[in-house]
Amino acid sequence: MTEPKSHNRPKVIAAIPAYNEEKYIGTIVLKARQYVDEVIVVDDGSTDQTADVARLAGASVIHHQQNRGYGASVQTLLAEAKKRNPDVLVLLDADTQHNPDEIPNLITPVLAGSDLVIGSRERQRGNIPVYRHLGQRVLSHFSHILSGKKVVDSECGFRAFSPKAIAELKLRQQGMAISAETIAAAAERGLNVTQIPVSAI
Repeated sequence: MTEPKSHNRPKVIAAIPAYNEEKYIGTIVLKARQYVDEVIVVDDGSTDQTADVARLAGASVIHHQQNRGYGASVQTLLAEAKKRNPDVLVLLDADTQHNPDEIPNLITPVLAGSDLVIGSRERQRGNIPVYRHLGQRVLSHFSHILSGKKVVDSECGFRAFSPKAIAELKLRQQGMAISAETIAAAAERGLNVTQIPVSAI
């Protein structure tokens, strides 16, 4: 059963996959809560106190009994979002790679009609090690071939999803390949994809 939405303002949920991130998860959750209605964390079989810290910071926590991978965590978060019926779902990492203060920048395009908003670190590449930047370019190139959409930073996990994207994306990848798979699936479904610059921390 889906939860009813308030007609006064958009309902926004932040979704965070986490594995052994007790050092950072509390800060990320607290910052994200300033901009969203709910924060959901998937604890992907962590062996530290990630779940406890996230819960103390105010997040709802879903547990994987064992480490299943980033992609599996994203799928769990999308499935949970279907139950909670947000107007916008914002996905971000637990390790401080993404700045929660930029969450409003991802929300705005979805409210304006985009189905999938992808953060792009290209304009901030001076902060990214050369090997990572080259890897991003290669992966983005293959993502372009697969999806037919030119995406500057296909591996950036800082993303926002519309209700249509949440409902229609059928993803299977268990690991990091889900980032490129999401773009290809969005193209296949004819979803409106937008890119915006985000900070590279």
